[in-house]
This record gives sequence, structure tokens and C-alpha cells, in this order.
Amino acid sequence: MPTIKDIARIANVSVSTVSKALNLRADVSEETRRKILDIAKELNYDISKIKKETLFNKTKNAGVIFCREEKPLSLNPFYSRVLEGIEGELAINNYNLVLHLLPNQVDISVPQLLANQKVDGTILVGVFSKDFIERIKKIELPVVLIDPKIYVENVTQVLIDNEHGAYTATQYLIQKGHKRIGFISGQLERLSFYQRFTGYKKALEYHNIEFDENLVQTGYLEEGYGHTKKLLNLNNPPTAIFSANDINAIYGYQAVKEAGLQIPDDVSIIGFDDIELARMATPQLTTIRVYKEEMGSIAVRLLLQQINGEFTRPVTTLVPTKLVERDSVKTI
Repeated sequence: MPTIKDIARIANVSVSTVSKALNLRADVSEETRRKILDIAKELNYDISKIKKETLFNKTKNAGVIFCREEKPLSLNPFYSRVLEGIEGELAINNYNLVLHLLPNQVDISVPQLLANQKVDGTILVGVFSKDFIERIKKIELPVVLIDPKIYVENVTQVLIDNEHGAYTATQYLIQKGHKRIGFISGQLERLSFYQRFTGYKKALEYHNIEFDENLVQTGYLEEGYGHTKKLLNLNNPPTAIFSANDINAIYGYQAVKEAGLQIPDDVSIIGFDDIELARMATPQLTTIRVYKEEMGSIAVRLLLQQINGEFTRPVTTLVPTKLVERDSVKTI
């Protein structure tokens, strides 16, 4: 008796594409669908078997591809928590996690676990080039991106509400009486940092505070010390600094100390992410909380919905943020 694997081999497409075509999914071209239906007819394939056979062929494995940067995954205060959410949600759904770590900034080929379809779908976590993401999409396995650092179309993704979170952080400083507010972050070429920079500027504009490019220091992920030092050395330094991630904010603490100043008496600092170090810093860092575990959990639910054919078109989920008030901001 013919199987969908036979049809896939003859049509020179993936088993996933055959399944989509026979289920009349919208994300298969009409030409490909007709080709597959013709082959199925020639083989006398019973289309009523498709759902049972597709279910039988599932691996119950979900791939997670992480592209590391300066630090390994275990030491990354953001993505390690995202992975916890992924791991927990997969366990609840009786799926195995297959983790694949990629080197930093290398033009790499598609991992074999995807190319050979050893997983039912995959979640991409970290920094990936647009070219790599496009190659992953061509495999025709379900895929979900978590917090991509570039703008990507036609793929399911879980995003942080970066702009609104940054707007909230900046407005909080303004409501505390601050008008000269510095901004520090990593490279603005990264989508998340650019969105946070946009939120910062929009809050200034809304409150009729003129944007001053001298108060902006960007570049590199962990340059908070140098960025903060430059701002404090200005002739008219800021009374508060919004750091687009907590790591840079905490590194900036040392620059404040070396300048003979105190937080928040002399300068206020607010971060973004709410990593564990934010609570351990002295003083404890006021920040914008990102629900990292929840992002991982949501990504898994979206992936499994795709695997089970519950939706066919890409879905974007925007995860809200929350202001967490601690001890690093002063009212002036």
C-alpha cells in the first residue's frame, strides 16, 4: 500500500508538504497541490488515511536552535529563562526537546536535525541572519521565532512589546521630575533595541521634551560602563539614564561609583528585561519586566498548533511588559 512518504519521494517534496496538500492547506501552491494530488491518484492512495498516517509519523521531538553570542546559553540571563519556559511547556505536552547550539556569527548550513526532519518543528532563539531564517523556512517544517533581532515576514513569532515598554520606562522617569534623560543600548541595528529607542523618543516627544542626541550612547551588548561614563562626563549630564537592557544598566553602576556619585541621589537609572541580577544590584534596579518563561511557553503552544494543523497562516504574538519599581530612581 502506498504511503505519504512514497508520494513525497516521487513528487520530490517533504512529507509535510504532501500532508498540507492533501489537507488542502492554503500555504501550498496550486501547482504543487495538483502535482501531489495527481500522484496520489495514480498510486490509488486513500486520502482518508492522511490524518492517521501523519499522526503516526510524528517524532514527538521539537527542535530548539539557539545562536550564542558572547556568552554560552547557561550564562545568558535572558535566554536561559526563555529556555526554561520552552522546556516546561514541551514536557507538559509529552514532547522531547532537541537543543542545537550554533556558533556565533558564522554562515552556517541548516542543522541536520531539520534537514532530515528528525523533529516535528523548531523554535529559533537568539540572533540569526535573514538568509538563515529563509533557509529554515524552505524546509517546510513548522517554525516559531522568539524575539528575532531583525524584521521577518511570513513566519510565526513571539515578540516583546519593546516600544511600549520603553515608552513606559521613559515616562516613569519624566513623572519623577527628570527632563535630561540619557539612553544607552546595544546596536540599534537590532530590532529590539531600535524599538526601545523609538519608545524612548516618543515619550520625550509626548511630554514636549526636546530630543538631544548627545544623551544617546549605543553599540555593543555590554558597554554599559563606557556608555554611562561618557554621559556623566558631559558638561550638562543627565539626571537619569534609561538603559535598554539590564546588563548595561548594572555595568553603568560602576561608572557612577567611579565618578564619586550615588544612585539614585545623584543619577537615577532604569533598565529593561528584569533579569535576576536586577534584584541583586545595590541599589536594586528599577526596570521593565519581560515575561521570559512565558515567551518560551507561548512559542511552544504556537509550534504545536502548527504541527497539529490548527492554523495555516503565520501568527505574531506580542507579549506585554510591566514596570517594576525598586530603588534606583529618585523623584527630583
